[in-house]
Amino acid sequence: MSTGTDDSHRYRAETLRSAMAGDTGITEVALRTAVAARSAGGPPVAEPYDDLAWQIGDASYRVTDAELAAVRRAAGSDKAAFEIVMSACIGAGMARWDAATRILAEATDAPS
Repeated sequence: MSTGTDDSHRYRAETLRSAMAGDTGITEVALRTAVAARSAGGPPVAEPYDDLAWQIGDASYRVTDAELAAVRRAAGSDKAAFEIVMSACIGAGMARWDAATRILAEATDAPS
């Protein structure tokens, strides 16, 4: 059974995904969406974005200063690098969100 809260959470999750993939950023939409997908276990992207995205998705606490510096250089500014990092974080987080909501929806012992 769906509640207003469930719908609100879904709406917010989709709003976050849409904002990350929107066209108002500094970096290209295709790059942000590819980085988000990579951090969620998707296909590799161009370096140096690939290492950072994969690391954020796998174990973000292991991200190194060198990985961030490489992305800052490639992106051209701190703001652009921030968009890349946040896209990877959103991709990883949304992958976990999707997995959790699937598990909850399939749970047979969950209260309704």
